[in-house]
Amino acid sequence: MTKINLKRPLTITVANQKGGAGKSTITRYLAYSLSLHGYHVLVVDEDPQSNTTKSFVVTKEHNEPDSVFVLDKTMMAGIRDHDLTNLVVNILPNLDLIPAHYDLKNLTNYLSKQYGVAEEGDANYHEVKSKKLFFLRKLLEPLKSRGTYDFIFIDTPPTSSDYTDSAVGASDYVLVAFQTQSDSLDGAHNFIFNPDELPEKVNEFGVPTDVLGILPNQMQRSGSIDETVMQDAVNFFGKENMFQTIVPYKRRLQSAPRNGLRNDSYWDKDIFTSFLDDLTNEFIERVNLMESDK
Repeated sequence: MTKINLKRPLTITVANQKGGAGKSTITRYLAYSLSLHGYHVLVVDEDPQSNTTKSFVVTKEHNEPDSVFVLDKTMMAGIRDHDLTNLVVNILPNLDLIPAHYDLKNLTNYLSKQYGVAEEGDANYHEVKSKKLFFLRKLLEPLKSRGTYDFIFIDTPPTSSDYTDSAVGASDYVLVAFQTQSDSLDGAHNFIFNPDELPEKVNEFGVPTDVLGILPNQMQRSGSIDETVMQDAVNFFGKENMFQTIVPYKRRLQSAPRNGLRNDSYWDKDIFTSFLDDLTNEFIERVNLMESDK
């Protein structure tokens, strides 16, 4: 892969309205692969379950056996301090992490105390919603302005919530993932077309993001349901908007929180040769195409 020079650092969220869509798995492995190809990547773990943090800590410990990881400050503390710049932990030469901790479960309560609570139809609804949507974008600006990173990925919990909303509000692009099952496809479709989801954020609140593409994943080779869902996805979104690379079902992908992200064993190398190298190339091609119009 030839490394391209980006015009600006780009923030990416892998999204779907439903859980079980493979969002965190794709975020981890795509960020990891990009870092191995020379791109400087930051992953922001905005999930209180902190599984991405755990998998990256194991990755760091595997590559630096004598290192000791100490979480001096949580992301929630950084949010309260309005400063994320001193939370960055280096994992690999081109891969950094802003780690999450269980206390991030307090995010929604914090945002409500900070900006208020308003329902649609209230006089202050737009003001309150806008502040909650854009708070993370503002916190990431100092990190983007450093010129250190090519990509910032945001990992979110498997729910439609302030976590996902603020990640989308901070993103230049959204990569919509779905497992090749009907419920997951419905979640992707709802996220893109429901007037209260992505269209509201873009059209009513002016979130400057765009859909990079639709990525099917965890597809079974001989699953008739998977094939039917894939055809439905093409009909819904259009073939040109679908990633040509399909992430297959592989048990090794699910073991990252326990084993870390690696490429030194047969099964780890198989992940790269079977789809991850192709996915990384296609991701860069799509980014380059979208950015050429900016």
